[in-house]
Amino acid sequence: MARHIVMDPSGHSTFEFNPLSKADLARAERRFKKLLDKGFVPAYQRGEGTHLVPAQGDRSFDPSVEETIFIPALRGG
Repeated sequence: MARHIVMDPSGHSTFEFNPLSKADLARAERRFKKLLDKGFVPAYQRGEGTHLVPAQGDRSFDPSVEETIFIPALRGG
């Protein structure tokens, strides 16, 4: 199972999906795009506790990534 972890003010939410299921992949891709539209930054798991934050123009849904953490954009105040 792959997962999306969405960080928020109350902690985080985890959404698991089966990368072999077309329906699950479609939902995961919609969630990915929706979060990007809201300003979240994706960080892809790359192994041994490391994550990669792609450049803004390279942020696209990759069904082969086992874990993506979505970090909310910083806001000035």
